[in-house]
Amino acid sequence: MIYHGIPDLEHLEEWLALDVPFEYDDFMLPHVLEDPAKVRELIRAYSEPKRDRSQDTLHGPFLDITVHSSDRLIREASEYRIRQACDIARQLQVKGIVLHTNFIPNFYVPSYRQGWVDRNEEFFRRLLEEEPGLWFYMENMFDEEPDCLVELAKRMQGERFAVCLDLAHAYLSKTPVAAWQEACGPYVAHYHINDNHGKLDEHLALGDGTAPWGEILPRMNRDVSVLIEVGSLEKYRKSVAFLEKVPKTVPLES
Repeated sequence: MIYHGIPDLEHLEEWLALDVPFEYDDFMLPHVLEDPAKVRELIRAYSEPKRDRSQDTLHGPFLDITVHSSDRLIREASEYRIRQACDIARQLQVKGIVLHTNFIPNFYVPSYRQGWVDRNEEFFRRLLEEEPGLWFYMENMFDEEPDCLVELAKRMQGERFAVCLDLAHAYLSKTPVAAWQEACGPYVAHYHINDNHGKLDEHLALGDGTAPWGEILPRMNRDVSVLIEVGSLEKYRKSVAFLEKVPKTVPLES
């Protein structure tokens, strides 16, 4: 199986040698989006190598992004940042953009949670019409359960909209990872995997934390793309080595 990686310019030649799809993290940061010259520089650097980028993804902005806000000004600012990411994704000619749920966990006021689903559906239906060449993947962040994400995915089924199931985030929640996998399974089109100790989102190499990979990996859809979401080439290689040691009874090969 081919595992997507997060390239960095300092080690780009080594990343290119791996010949794997990329997920670009540079463009999720506000200070980058505020610097048009930096954006152009990054796009140029990642576009120059002659490689197929059609399966690459882009991690969209997530800090304070709330298209579901009841405050019009906050919605407009959030939508502006997402449209910036769409423009970058088109220039890079990637497959799609990963965005976060970004709702308040443990806030169970029904009107808030229903508003999250309704406003996200409204926004993404408009965005899909405006961006006919892009997929959008909604990632669970620090959600405690999959309910709202699954409801939105059900409504959007059949569109270029799917779940990016972050299994490390699921492990941090109060809901068992297996329940996340079962609930989100029909709607997952992309995975994020890394490790932690069940308390903080540490982005460790697989095997360096306590996530029960022996239980998680067999339940993953083998036909879905997987990003090893770690912060260095060394951690990526260590994670791949860990996955290669998984018993053959675990269906990881595609």
